[in-house]
Amino acid sequence: MRKRIIIIAINVLCLIAFIICLSSSASIQAPLRSQQAATTWAGQSGERFAQISIFFPDSNEFDEQAIHELRGAVNNSLLTVSLESTPQRRLHTDAWSTKAEVSILEPHGVVNVNAIAVGGDFFLFNPLRLRDGSYISPNDIMHDRVVIDEELAWRLFGAIRVAGFEIYINERPFLIAGVIARETDFANSRAYTYDAGLFMSFEMLDEMTEGGANISSYTIVMPDPITGFAYGAIIDAMSGEAVQIVENSSRFSLENSFSRIGSFGERSMITEPIAFPYWENAARFAEDWVALLLFLSLLFLVFPVICTAIYSVVLVKFLYRLCKSTIINKIKARDKRKYKEYINKLGLKDQIYDVE
Repeated sequence: MRKRIIIIAINVLCLIAFIICLSSSASIQAPLRSQQAATTWAGQSGERFAQISIFFPDSNEFDEQAIHELRGAVNNSLLTVSLESTPQRRLHTDAWSTKAEVSILEPHGVVNVNAIAVGGDFFLFNPLRLRDGSYISPNDIMHDRVVIDEELAWRLFGAIRVAGFEIYINERPFLIAGVIARETDFANSRAYTYDAGLFMSFEMLDEMTEGGANISSYTIVMPDPITGFAYGAIIDAMSGEAVQIVENSSRFSLENSFSRIGSFGERSMITEPIAFPYWENAARFAEDWVALLLFLSLLFLVFPVICTAIYSVVLVKFLYRLCKSTIINKIKARDKRKYKEYINKLGLKDQIYDVE
């Protein structure tokens, strides 16, 4: 009896650990809104979309002209499956960014701050929580607007409600469009290692940089009528380029997580000098944890599965013996009844005979 109680207790603990691993995995993935643009873009349409990201090495020369060429390749691939964008309905949207360090004039002098120069629908892909004002947009007439984070707002003004205020970046005046709160989830809080920062228009950084600025990351959401279509289209469009291409939409799928378990640690060996943006580093960090939690959850299931298999075999054997005994008893009872009927017909009622 004591042995059974111990086995039941171990099974219960294993199942609790299994549930904790699964819930922890979900809690790690859920806050990564930078990986959920395909769902946002699809809305209630019921159509299939995929989010694909491209990351370039430091020496790349990918610029806005290259983006127009890539969009053309995407449109051509969509035409092959009878899909075409119209002025009333866009089938895809994209965004791009690069990282830079800029100088900002503050009350006590000049300070160097991390800046991310963005273009396209960047804040669709990275919907950071606004504390004041608004995002910058590709539809802005002027590109001299920036979005700063809370840390920089406190450093410069000692307040958060500073939308509309003016700051000087590399000695040029900019208006603050909005103030955002940085992500505080498990993955992003570890991936973003800067104290304060801002988002500015890629066009302005390109104008302010001698020789122009190069794009380091590009992301697109596009139709995926057949699984892998969107990823294949981007692979074909970037053929021959030394880049890393990621399908964000399925990176946390069971298939990819199992694959990551099998090649655990290999991707730390990076052969191209690619500096991933912090949201991609956060997603990669989360991928490793999700794969680890999947492995642990399967490990915790081993003992309950073995116990279930053993007890299933025991139960089957018991039911088999029970059925066999029941059938034999029924046969004996039937034969005994027939024998007694035969004895009665012969008038030998006093004779007793038992059929074993």
